[in-house]
Amino acid sequence: MQRFQAETLFQPSNLVAAIQEANQVDSDGNRKPLFGSIMAFPHQKVARTVAVLGLDFVMIDALHTAIDAENLYALIQTINFVSQGRTCAVVRVPSAESHLLAYALDAGASGIIFPHVDTAAEAAAAVKKVRYEYSGGERSLSPCALLNGITDMAPPGWSAERIADRNIAVICQIESAVAVENVDEIARIPGVHSLMLGAGDLRVSLGLPSRTPPGTPEDPRFFAAVEKLIAAANAHDKALMTVAFKTNANDAGWLRNFSLVLTSADIVSVVKGHKEDLARTRELLKNARSDKKVVVKTRANGHANGMVNGHSKEKLNGSHAEDEKPNGQVNGDL
Repeated sequence: MQRFQAETLFQPSNLVAAIQEANQVDSDGNRKPLFGSIMAFPHQKVARTVAVLGLDFVMIDALHTAIDAENLYALIQTINFVSQGRTCAVVRVPSAESHLLAYALDAGASGIIFPHVDTAAEAAAAVKKVRYEYSGGERSLSPCALLNGITDMAPPGWSAERIADRNIAVICQIESAVAVENVDEIARIPGVHSLMLGAGDLRVSLGLPSRTPPGTPEDPRFFAAVEKLIAAANAHDKALMTVAFKTNANDAGWLRNFSLVLTSADIVSVVKGHKEDLARTRELLKNARSDKKVVVKTRANGHANGMVNGHSKEKLNGSHAEDEKPNGQVNGDL
């Protein structure tokens, strides 16, 4: 991502160009996806850590995380600056009307995910919220975010506002049966750069369990919806985004159609790590107790074979061979 960064790390990297490049299909029908992680722990220490792991982007989840505007601002800039532009911040906002959207944009987010986009009209409204009026949008100009010579730097013929309009990706989340029915019209909207599959909510919308148990094949209705999403994206040259770490290995073939892939989530990784560490420690202690029984048993056998507190019974009786002296002397006596 570093080669897609703007004039300053205060500004959003060109995620639009990165997505377009990742969505190119080679002669074997494969893509070179961008990899990201979901951030649900809204803490700057977490942001500093994930920013140096080699991810292309970090998705800050302001939809399902208790996060305020000041913290969101700090998290975005922490990711951008600590990674030195190698990782960009993407924010999932609660809605197109959320007050957090303006803060995310002003802080330098390179992409905005809009959840539950069900119609083309909602997709068009989302695009307008992200773009300045130069590009037909309605985004408000922030005098606090654009500081002369510091955050508003731009190459000749450009401005910070036009750079933002060029660089910031609009991602619409498709997660209902209604959205799937309208997905072709949604994909037609100019300024929509990617469609994100919201698998859990889509399953619920289809009347299916929100999670498919491991080893259980996906329901054909779910696959039919995914295939329709893929077809619309391919028809209108729109990149696809999804969560991969919950996908069954046997059903992972459709992932090759996705150009933005979420490989992990901090909260899921913590739960998995804690469970694995707990199980490993219990097994270590179980094995340690078994080893102790072997040691105790060995020592008990030693007692039975004439050992008392580590000494032979002969020594305790004063009859050790090394204590015998020549000429009939024993322990110094004649």
